[in-house]
Amino acid sequence: MEEVFPIAFGTLMVMVLVWFFLLKVIFKKLEREHPEKYKQMGEPGLIWNNSMKTGFATLKFIGLREHTDLNNPALSKLSDFALVFFAVYTLIFFSMTFAILNMPMQAAAI
Repeated sequence: MEEVFPIAFGTLMVMVLVWFFLLKVIFKKLEREHPEKYKQMGEPGLIWNNSMKTGFATLKFIGLREHTDLNNPALSKLSDFALVFFAVYTLIFFSMTFAILNMPMQAAAI
């Protein structure tokens, strides 16, 4: 069981980098092809203008599938993939957290 944690942790780290790449592509597509929606979301970015407000607007855009209203098949595919990717990441993260919390104390100290 203990040998699974480094693999899961490494997978999560790679997934974070992929998530950032997905968001960057989504933000660029929104900025170029749907500037009104991009402005409505607060002009989100990965570093600049990265706040709770823009973070929630981004999750709302992806989670509630607001991209379907824009009639942009490429953006919709990208956003749907981001939604599934986020769900898988969340599942792995909470599974790993639950497993760590339920480990015997001496195994967790190693």
